Amino acid sequence: MDYLKKSKYFYVIVLVFLSLLTWSEIRSSNFMFRLFEVVLSTLLLPFIIAIFLYYMLRPVYLYILKKLNREIYALIGTFFLFFFVFFLIVKEFLPVLFLQTNTILKEFPLWIDAFDQWLVQSDWFGENTIQDYLSLINTSLEDVFGLAVQGLQNGLILIIGILANSVIVISIVPIMVLFMLKQTNKPKSISSWVPNSYVAILKDFIRDIEKALSDYIGGKSVVCLYVFVGAWITFAVAGLEGALVFAVIAGLMDIVPYFGPWIGTLPAILSAIVSDQVNIVVIILGILLVQIGESYIVSPYVMSKELKMHPLSVIITLLITGQIFGIVGMVIILPLLASLKVVYIYSIKIYQKSNIDKNVILKERENEK
Repeated sequence: MDYLKKSKYFYVIVLVFLSLLTWSEIRSSNFMFRLFEVVLSTLLLPFIIAIFLYYMLRPVYLYILKKLNREIYALIGTFFLFFFVFFLIVKEFLPVLFLQTNTILKEFPLWIDAFDQWLVQSDWFGENTIQDYLSLINTSLEDVFGLAVQGLQNGLILIIGILANSVIVISIVPIMVLFMLKQTNKPKSISSWVPNSYVAILKDFIRDIEKALSDYIGGKSVVCLYVFVGAWITFAVAGLEGALVFAVIAGLMDIVPYFGPWIGTLPAILSAIVSDQVNIVVIILGILLVQIGESYIVSPYVMSKELKMHPLSVIITLLITGQIFGIVGMVIILPLLASLKVVYIYSIKIYQKSNIDKNVILKERENEK
């Protein structure tokens, strides 16, 4: 029994067993499971936003801290810059974004009819029109686009609902980010619950995890910003109505590797097809230039420290994750893999060090004998 108490595996097994037992009790109790769901749904969104903002602001904070060498000044400067950009976005971009979104929703039925006529007149389907093909599955072009409009409206209502009920998020997130920034490069508290021989490894592990996530999130944000600006300029020059909305979609969808850039620009291309006054050639050429610049210049330069994986492995991983967890899974899987890669590397280091420590202890015992 004394041997079990001294064994680290004993405590791990007990911890896992208690965790599974607790989860089983929560699942068996509807009230407890509902309470767990409410707590998780309430805290999950602020936590995700706080982590994202932390890794976005971390390089800014470290830069100001290096220049001023005072933590309080670095925190004030970082938050001042953040709120200035946030206020600028709310004041200058949100009104235009909502106005263009409202215009797009109002004109969507006209676009449906125009797109239907364009397909019918294109003769791509021989003697049969697109309506004939869709009738085989008891549907129509209007139904297909109606579902798209309904999904867009539901998504907009969901976003507005989140914004309208985001008092908790707005009040909690800055506090969480503040404490996260204050703890940057300060993993001193781990020395109280980790053996002294492992403190250095654990500090390096925390530093590398933060660096991997910061490199990925910060780099991906720069790439998305580039795509947004490039798409906005392209759509505006071509005279596309709702240029800002379509540019935001293109920039946000670029978060998803490989598939995102093309999915994000598809709504703008479809809108341009049914709009006679829009120069579709300018849009297609502009999007191609933006994507080439993103793929061969911006991403390789900015994301040079991103997770190194074979493209085929990334595509398969994204497809599986998207099928199971949807678009959210496709967004978070790569930073998660970047973190797991660091965990794997340091697990090997800890295992190797553990074997070395065991050999040292055995040699000391042999010498004592």
